[in-house]
Amino acid sequence: MKTDELTPGTPRFLAFASRKEASEALAEDVFETLTEALAASGRAALVVSGGTSPVEFFHALRVLPLPWERITVVPSDERVVPHSHPDRNEAMIRRELLQGPAAAATLRGLLPPSGAPDSLAEVAEALPAVLDAVVLGMGPDGHTASLFPDSPQLETALRSAEPLALLNVPRLGTQRVSLTPAAVLASRRIDLLFFGQEKRAVYEAAAAGGSAAELPVRCVLQQNAAPLRVYWAP
Repeated sequence: MKTDELTPGTPRFLAFASRKEASEALAEDVFETLTEALAASGRAALVVSGGTSPVEFFHALRVLPLPWERITVVPSDERVVPHSHPDRNEAMIRRELLQGPAAAATLRGLLPPSGAPDSLAEVAEALPAVLDAVVLGMGPDGHTASLFPDSPQLETALRSAEPLALLNVPRLGTQRVSLTPAAVLASRRIDLLFFGQEKRAVYEAAAAGGSAAELPVRCVLQQNAAPLRVYWAP
């Protein structure tokens, strides 16, 4: 399925019998997108989410024949914890994706080495100019990246023209740095990966319309800027 077959504003929902099948199909499609970007400009940028849902996708993608030394990987969001903390999305990405040949990729984090979000402008300047493929997840509360519905900074982040936002998440007692919708929607393609009937119901509610402040995943569902594919399995 070629990227140019997708039309912004019309999400394509793809249902699979198993999570393994969904993950492998997503890996093949991201492989195509990255290959096209590499052919066009010599480099490619891939955004990936954290959590457990993308692990099988990571394992499928990391063995595909890509020139990983020409690929930059960026987390969609990051927990504000010290650089060596095991809860960092960076740590999970290194552990599950950047293994074998994929270890040659450049991982561009969203926090400085200190782990303190005191220079987001500098971090933003170091991000790739073009994000070729953005792979997001979705939580049962409708959050995507670290755009959580209970964050006091959510509406500011939804409206921001900057690529990064710092958000408090009171329910989790954490602080996060997240790519903003402005950054995500400027990408060449967006993929949304999630599993289970509970999240399917949330997706359907989000796709039916309403405020992104209520269900933040709507910021990628209700837009006509970037092509979107949705990968789901029970």
